[in-house]
Amino acid sequence: MKKKYYQESAAAVIIIGKGMRVDAELISGKGTVRIEGEYFGEIKIEGDLIIEKSGQVYGNVSTGSAYISGSIAGNIRCADLLHIKTTGTLKGDIECAAVLMDEGAVFIGYSRMKEIAPEPDPLGIQDIIDDDRP
Repeated sequence: MKKKYYQESAAAVIIIGKGMRVDAELISGKGTVRIEGEYFGEIKIEGDLIIEKSGQVYGNVSTGSAYISGSIAGNIRCADLLHIKTTGTLKGDIECAAVLMDEGAVFIGYSRMKEIAPEPDPLGIQDIIDDDRP
């Protein structure tokens, strides 16, 4: 059984079905977007973007997390995880907190990892560890 990394909210799911082509200026909001067909335009969502094997996106993307089995031609920015699966292709630049690429995934572009702020250390334990080093 395959692990499901994303969670869909039934009230906020947009699906562009296989065989459909959508030309739009922008998809934005909260929730999950699943693309099985073709989408031409920008995507700005706070939830998950799922591009199925048959899905194709032509445009820039800003999302919480993205799971790519199809293809994207455009830059992508993820607040959390970008996962390019075995059949996935990304032609564009990446800016994400974490990137996972399966064997066989294709990525053509530049990547930049977002700096994650260090965990707070209210007890000063890191200072004690640093002081003990020779």
